[in-house]
Amino acid sequence: MVGVPFTPQPLPMEKKNSIVEIIILVVVSLVAVIAIGFATYFYLQWGEAQTNIDGKIAEAEAIAREDQQRIAEENFAEREKEPNRVFTGPADYGSLSFMFPRTWSVYVAKDASRGGDFEAFFNPGQVNAVAADTINALRMSIINRPIDTVRTTYDGLVKSGKLSQSVFQMGSITGDRYEGEFSTNITGIMIMFKVNDKTAILRTDAMIFSSDFERLIETVTIN
Repeated sequence: MVGVPFTPQPLPMEKKNSIVEIIILVVVSLVAVIAIGFATYFYLQWGEAQTNIDGKIAEAEAIAREDQQRIAEENFAEREKEPNRVFTGPADYGSLSFMFPRTWSVYVAKDASRGGDFEAFFNPGQVNAVAADTINALRMSIINRPIDTVRTTYDGLVKSGKLSQSVFQMGSITGDRYEGEFSTNITGIMIMFKVNDKTAILRTDAMIFSSDFERLIETVTIN
């Protein structure tokens, strides 16, 4: 018996359309899933970036508030120093005078009532214990010795480089200006000048008082 050749029958049009529709549906679904995935990823990335931006903005605002508060406190502290008070040394020692912040206290350690040296200490609030290594905003002294003799006390520190020395000039007053390390605990600025046959010294023991010190020495007078 001779076999009859098999001839594939074409799919009905309805089945072809169904397969095409399924393929299109699968492709559309995959594209949609991918699009949703990308959208979710970028949304999460945007949310994280936005969170970082918001955090940085909040941090910057906090820093700005702290800076404003610090500036306000500094301005208040500066205003509290006004009006300045006037200090005048003994008449027998040249009546050296200057203006200093009213928030500073004064302690006269040696009044030179019986000769010798005059010595006074100034500091915000209260004067710290008087000692060679104690920090105060200002040390003022009139030493009963010629300036050439007193100057030699600091020659070694100048030669070693711990102190710099320059000329101090304020109105008719001329003297020496020293700046640097006076001792292990004391780093500041000092001026030295003649008062008759004696030597006047004004020194701040710490650079945090340098702006006050600079304003103060501009008001120094000798009668």
